[in-house]
Amino acid sequence: MAIDLISEADYERLPSDPYQKFAALEGVCRRNMLEAISNETSGDFDDLVRTSYMTIVAAAADELGVEGIRYIDGYDNVQLDVQEFIRVVSGVVARIRLRKSSGRDGFSVRLANRTKGIIENEVAKLREAVAESDLDEAKKRRLLGKLEEFRTELHKERLGYGAALSTLAIVAAGLGGTTAFLSDAPNAVTTIIQLIGQDKESEEAELLRLEGPAKPRFLTDQSRSATPKASRYVEDEDIPF
Repeated sequence: MAIDLISEADYERLPSDPYQKFAALEGVCRRNMLEAISNETSGDFDDLVRTSYMTIVAAAADELGVEGIRYIDGYDNVQLDVQEFIRVVSGVVARIRLRKSSGRDGFSVRLANRTKGIIENEVAKLREAVAESDLDEAKKRRLLGKLEEFRTELHKERLGYGAALSTLAIVAAGLGGTTAFLSDAPNAVTTIIQLIGQDKESEEAELLRLEGPAKPRFLTDQSRSATPKASRYVEDEDIPF
């Protein structure tokens, strides 16, 4: 019997950011797991729902690069397995949500005003390169429109890598082979990418300074015994038993 804890429509609605996508997916699967289990369902069915939840969430974590989560089957029964799994997943999801609430996003950066000013100068060079190129007018308008899209992203509170860099790539490809591209355009694109990278590096360094040195981990989830003691319970009102 197949258990669908997340529909195709749910998949389509997930956020694009890998970590936020994982948190949203886990929330959908946990909610549907809790709704599927009731006093009227059999124990075998309940175990199937629980293992399906762990399978989907663990696979999603692996695919999206979310560390610290693995399928758990080392206890004497599935209820204890899923209880420990939920405990671990809840901690990971909490960290993801805290990063979002504090504006921390591994795929974006808060640019300094000075950096934005320098990038604006480089965008002006690209705009001039497009205007002076031997492209037809339709292609020029398209590339100038892409530069305006980049400027919109540039002046957001946080610049997203995906949108910004894909737009620069389109502009560079559009100018490729033209006389204009052989002059200022390559240097302008390179400079913009370097400036974004420098501000991201500074942001990460500041976060590390504020958080302090990482605490040593004497015992990891992977190093625990394959047969944990059944007496380890964690209170969680969402755990379905």
